[in-house]
Amino acid sequence: MPLIYIQGENEKKKHIHYEVDPELPSLGEGGMGQVLKGVMVNETNGVRRDVAIKFLFEDLPAHAIERAKREASIQIHNENLVEMFGFIEVIENPDGPRPIKRYHVVSELLQGVMLFDLLNGKTTDKNGNEIPFAQELYSQYQNDRFGFAAFIVKNILSGLMALHDKGYIHRDLDPSNVMITTDGKVKIIDFGIAKRLDNLNTQDQQLTSTGQFIGKAAYAAPELVLGDVHHQDKTTDIYAVGIMLFQFITGTMPFEGTMAELIKKQLNEKIPLKMIPYKAVRNIVAKATAKKQADRYQSATEMRVDVEHLSKADAVPSATSAGEIVASIADVKKGKGKLIGIVAAAVVVIGVGLGIALSGDSDKPVPKEQTAVAAVAAAPEARDAGKLTIEAIEKMSSPVTVNEGVDLLMEIATKYGDKKEAADGIALLAALTQPSDIENTTEQIKSLREATANDIFRDVEKAHAYAEQAVKTNPQSYKALYELATDYLGGEARMKKDPDYQKAQQLFTDGLKYAQTSGDKEYIELFTGRLELLKGLLEE
Repeated sequence: MPLIYIQGENEKKKHIHYEVDPELPSLGEGGMGQVLKGVMVNETNGVRRDVAIKFLFEDLPAHAIERAKREASIQIHNENLVEMFGFIEVIENPDGPRPIKRYHVVSELLQGVMLFDLLNGKTTDKNGNEIPFAQELYSQYQNDRFGFAAFIVKNILSGLMALHDKGYIHRDLDPSNVMITTDGKVKIIDFGIAKRLDNLNTQDQQLTSTGQFIGKAAYAAPELVLGDVHHQDKTTDIYAVGIMLFQFITGTMPFEGTMAELIKKQLNEKIPLKMIPYKAVRNIVAKATAKKQADRYQSATEMRVDVEHLSKADAVPSATSAGEIVASIADVKKGKGKLIGIVAAAVVVIGVGLGIALSGDSDKPVPKEQTAVAAVAAAPEARDAGKLTIEAIEKMSSPVTVNEGVDLLMEIATKYGDKKEAADGIALLAALTQPSDIENTTEQIKSLREATANDIFRDVEKAHAYAEQAVKTNPQSYKALYELATDYLGGEARMKKDPDYQKAQQLFTDGLKYAQTSGDKEYIELFTGRLELLKGLLEE
């Protein structure tokens, strides 16, 4: 099969073109397109360089094309940022009756493992090859959280300094958008929702709206979750780095829960700084994650200076710090917090900070009290289905990890199908598996349906089975009730059966009650609209 030759007008001016061997295996596929290995050819001197070329799908909406253009336009050469080379539009059969436009995004070819996956023990690339640099980092993460956190955060901040200096903010920083490469680099990737700092230009207005939340709630600053586009600035990215620093040190997240719960906590609750045993790190996290933007570090450079000044002396937890973490465990036992997250964090932090062995491979003795706590932290409930659902959503939200997110969602349905906490995840799977167009649903589900369009096989019967499973797992899950009720309302189109308006009405009524209890305004509006529709149908 002949090579694919790609060259746009800008490439002609630069005297370069790209070549792709279509017989080579795909590097990956997400909601926007398929990524293939290509070669950039300098026509002047013959120099060739391997690149990654994303072939965008033909039926993408206009806003997705604009997002790809924006991402490709952020062309910065920095060792801590993925380098973008351009957006190429090629018109096939231009003189024919139906010319076809094809779009491509070209970037640096990166090989490695996502930081998110490394934190969960993965040190291989997508082909299963071990990455020595990743192995070293994971070993450090297990044995020296302090050193690991300082190293990773300094690299991320260096990338941010370059990005901010060029007039952009990332707005989607988290471990799934940081890659550990085979050549020993820490790279920030995915500029899909990046924004110009100096003004809200036409593209920004098309791709973001005031009041619309973008990014990942677990790492999102208050102005980001509020959709306050005009006030999102450098400190918005710094907030996310502060959350990651907390995560790297403690091994857990400061806030957990559903999307709505996370947003509420980001707006109103303080970061649980007592979970950090090192005073100097506490101070950095506190400043980076201040609710008021004026109280945060005003630049990545300023934060990096403080991280640079951390010393070995700062890596020794004070007795007060360790005592506060143990006190947190005592509070949990009294019902004042979430047992697993806090205990697990305490085990890791105290163990690493005080040199207590937490692994059976060590010759050092482990105190009986510590062993008991470690046993609790190692229990399967430490990664319950609710947390896995949040993880799956975060992965599906990134084109790079969308496949992993889908696989995780499938695992929730098969492996945790009898767990009450799995209901929302299975309900989401039902919504994503449903082949019929879904207009009356949440913006998040609409976005995830678009992102997973080429990763989930959509089937009416399978979708309905997931909806039934979700409600059976937890009859009080309003998200599950909404999916099943919509099936009964849609009838043949949704479940290959006649509609049952009475059943749908009962399910919508129950779901509205639970949504109101939860305070989920988006679902309350959806339930109310469906019930009004059903009232008219039942009166006919």
